[in-house]
Amino acid sequence: MSEKPPIPDSEIYDLLQEVWLTLAREEGQTDFGNNTLKAARLAIFSLQMAMTMKGEQVTGQTPSEPSPHCD
Repeated sequence: MSEKPPIPDSEIYDLLQEVWLTLAREEGQTDFGNNTLKAARLAIFSLQMAMTMKGEQVTGQTPSEPSPHCD
């Protein structure tokens, strides 16, 4: 059985971007749902910013552009 190799940081960042873009197009049916989506988008944005800052410290490079904060 082969094990999957660890995911590189750049791929993790790209996956977070995909999730953010998916959630950016969605709207909840209730206030609770909308607030949950807003919190999720903010959490993903924060994770992307943390990865960007850490990447700059480690390599002097940044991943692709972070998602814009729309909420």
